[in-house]
Amino acid sequence: MGSECNLHLPQAEQQQAGAIAPFVAKTFHMVSDPATDAIVCWGVASNTFLVLDPAAFSDYLLPSYFKHRNFASFVRQLNTYGFRKVDTDRWEFAHESFLRGQAQLLPLIVRKKKKPSSCRDLCEEGEEVRGTIKAVQRLREEQRGMEEELQAMDRRLQAAETRPGQMMAFLAKLADDPGVVLRAMIAKKEKLEAAGGNDGSPESPGKRRRIGGVEAGRGDCGGVEAMVPHQGRGGVEFPFSVLGQVFY
Repeated sequence: MGSECNLHLPQAEQQQAGAIAPFVAKTFHMVSDPATDAIVCWGVASNTFLVLDPAAFSDYLLPSYFKHRNFASFVRQLNTYGFRKVDTDRWEFAHESFLRGQAQLLPLIVRKKKKPSSCRDLCEEGEEVRGTIKAVQRLREEQRGMEEELQAMDRRLQAAETRPGQMMAFLAKLADDPGVVLRAMIAKKEKLEAAGGNDGSPESPGKRRRIGGVEAGRGDCGGVEAMVPHQGRGGVEFPFSVLGQVFY
């Protein structure tokens, strides 16, 4: 990948490319590539760079350049080369020799010499790593929440698209058998009356009818039998469902 980065440098600067640390060269190439601007790009003043999408940066760019997906490790590497985080609210980093279009300055970016780590330094580094991990986890959770919301919207849209078909199926059934609703209403009424007659009171003969082969009386609704064709289909409870759609 290092030789790949050198192809983007002027010929005079390629002679110095051997002095550029591989990590610095890869990072410069990654930030300068216009194809990655949606994930990582130069800052407005061209003296910083921003990681706009840490999740995509970890999943796609890091494996391509550094063979790992650890964003916290990448940030630690930046620190060892003298980069500093310039904004507490976003992942924006700067180095005085890391400037847009100034590849000749890259050899000046060298790894810091290790010095004995104190307990305070270790604690600060641990806090920074934990903060980085939490930020990445939060972004991943937000991404999962958005995906779940989109899936729920898609299910609601599919349900809304099926309702017209269900209504047309019901209307077609109604046109084929106009008495289906009336029979269902009467069956429901008789069921309610039967449930109310369990207290021992005799059922009024006038409340019984013969609908679709079911014995009924000849009370006040005597004209209903003539209105409903005798097709032998039996009573249908109301409300009833046609293709999963409930009608009242």
